Amino acid sequence: SATVDQTMTFAISDNSIGFGSLSSSTTRYANGATTGSGSETSAHDITASTNAATGYSVTVTGATLTSGLNTIDSIAGGPTALSTGTEQFGVRATATGGAGTVSATYTGSSGNYGYSTTPLVATTFATATGSSATTTYAAYYAANISATTEAGSYTTALTYVATANF
Repeated sequence: SATVDQTMTFAISDNSIGFGSLSSSTTRYANGATTGSGSETSAHDITASTNAATGYSVTVTGATLTSGLNTIDSIAGGPTALSTGTEQFGVRATATGGAGTVSATYTGSSGNYGYSTTPLVATTFATATGSSATTTYAAYYAANISATTEAGSYTTALTYVATANF
């Protein structure tokens, strides 16, 4: 006889990403070089897999972009179209390989982003409902500001957690 233990793998390709300088006249996208881009680009990949029959969940928690007491409004819910000249911070993702899927808030097509309506509470980012070979989630981050957004150095720390449904 033999036993196969349930396993799960989870990884993030880059822990430090950035937008560079924001402008009210153009959308900025985060990249792994932390310089940002004027063109939509994936900032990093998140990968997950499991042999568990009941799959896994990936959650995300974290505030919007903040500088002292000033914040850039997050795109609550989503997916919502980006709007240059309006304060917005959002995330979207695509999934390839495996059986994992991106949750509704983050499934927007190019130019459509979302974020949690309760950013300090873990919200579902992606799931697999059964065993899954490695699914790669390409994560995209967008930021817009208005002409009156307060000057400052804005940061956030998002925490992704994968939980096996063993």
